[in-house]
Amino acid sequence: MKGKPILPPVYFSATYQFDCTDDLVDVVQNRTGFIYSRWDNPTVFEVEKILANLEGYDNAIGFGSGMSAITTTILTLINKNSRIITVRETYGGTFAFINKLLPKLGIQTIDVNCDDIDTLKAEIKKGATILYLETPTNPLLKVIDVKPLADLAHKNDIIVILDSTFASPINQRPMELGVDITIHSATKYLGGHHDITAGFVCCQKEYFELIWDCRRVMGGILDPMTAYLVARGLKTLEIRVLRQNENAIKIAKFLSKHKKVEIVHYPGLPSSPYYEIAKRQMKGFGGMLSFEIKSDFEGTKRFVDNLKFIKIATSLGGVSTLATQPVTNTHVGLSEEERKKSGISDSLVRISVGVENPDLIIDDIKQALDKV
Repeated sequence: MKGKPILPPVYFSATYQFDCTDDLVDVVQNRTGFIYSRWDNPTVFEVEKILANLEGYDNAIGFGSGMSAITTTILTLINKNSRIITVRETYGGTFAFINKLLPKLGIQTIDVNCDDIDTLKAEIKKGATILYLETPTNPLLKVIDVKPLADLAHKNDIIVILDSTFASPINQRPMELGVDITIHSATKYLGGHHDITAGFVCCQKEYFELIWDCRRVMGGILDPMTAYLVARGLKTLEIRVLRQNENAIKIAKFLSKHKKVEIVHYPGLPSSPYYEIAKRQMKGFGGMLSFEIKSDFEGTKRFVDNLKFIKIATSLGGVSTLATQPVTNTHVGLSEEERKKSGISDSLVRISVGVENPDLIIDDIKQALDKV
């Protein structure tokens, strides 16, 4: 057949046939082909290669969700004597898994405010199995200076894992910062159209075989149709993210001057305490921002409920602009005390900026703020 498909074909087969037993044994022992789609799938394999190349790692591993990528990776690397250091500002599901579920297995977990660098370094020097970071953080857009922490972790034989979902491979290259394993929720920027749930782990060969085998056992592999949609999303990733970067800075500047806004959390504003780190560590400041309204929960809810162009929805990173109050969904699983420690107030609004005309987004925010 002349001509090749621009996107990888979708292989829906659950199992694969062989001409002889020797061929089957070769695939089982050496992974020279495909045998069963819980193990691997040609469409998934192709998109894994695309993302690995984009991130600069040897390998990528596809999962059915970002949380599946996170939990499988951590479970692969720990044992009964493990100690995990993480930042308090991790995604709510990650926080719950590390700090609520893993201690039931006898795993020691330490969470430190990402701004408390001295404590973080002190804990790293005590030793651990994993240092788990997330930057920029959700939903306050804090930016962690990764390289010094990664260098210190490696001196203490600690594996460094980073959730880079908020940045995307366009705005941040974790491997260049010394990160051993990079995780993405592909539900967000990689897919980019609010229509998939997926996750990926990017790593070098020393971790690839271990994590791949754990995925095979636990059954969290990405399905082939979703893999095809991720491949489609990656085709436009850079165009979308660059547009979202541009839109977000315009919206952040507008909000920073509005009389009903207390504070804007966006690392692209020179007033942000994370501006210099973000400017050095990232290529763009991202399409995520949050801000606190000069009101209480009810007033903030009134703002959200009066949005017309912007959609009220959880998740992020897609082509449409979304808004949400973290206390009502993304961080609802945390106690009031835990939210207070993480700086999540009742008046906080998170916006995932889309690719639309920024004037339409700003006009909608303006009219909704008038109702507060």
